[in-house]
Amino acid sequence: MSVSKTKNLERKLDNFAKEARNELNNVCGSSLWESLGFLFFDQLEDSEKIAKANFYYGQLQIINEIKFSI
Repeated sequence: MSVSKTKNLERKLDNFAKEARNELNNVCGSSLWESLGFLFFDQLEDSEKIAKANFYYGQLQIINEIKFSI
């Protein structure tokens, strides 16, 4: 993959990660989830918030794996 395509991919992945972090901050009400991870999600008040937090946390994990591979 060319350097420009790699940089474009990294930029897109960074945008996806930023969106996922913003959504997690909104769902969780703070950025404390960054240090506690799944443990923090168990403290959320309803199952819809827990599901949404798990979804975006999973996205971040996938993004990190892709970034590690390129």
